[in-house]
Amino acid sequence: MSVSGGSWGADGKLYITGHDSAEVYILKLPLSGSVLEYLQSVKIDSRGQGIAWDRSEKDMLYGIIRKDNSVVVSELVSGN
Repeated sequence: MSVSGGSWGADGKLYITGHDSAEVYILKLPLSGSVLEYLQSVKIDSRGQGIAWDRSEKDMLYGIIRKDNSVVVSELVSGN
């Protein structure tokens, strides 16, 4: 019901996380209207909170694990 973090991929899709799940949800803009279209969920190594693409490395998504104060890098093919 709410989003904790999100980042637009190079493929034009929106990648978002919830607050606790080790997943990223892939959405795309609709052809018309104002509701994003859900495409799929993909497992990642971080646990929600925030994400950002590494724009210098293809398919590398940074996230955090808040309870550990750690930054995690997941390889995620952005064309999924």
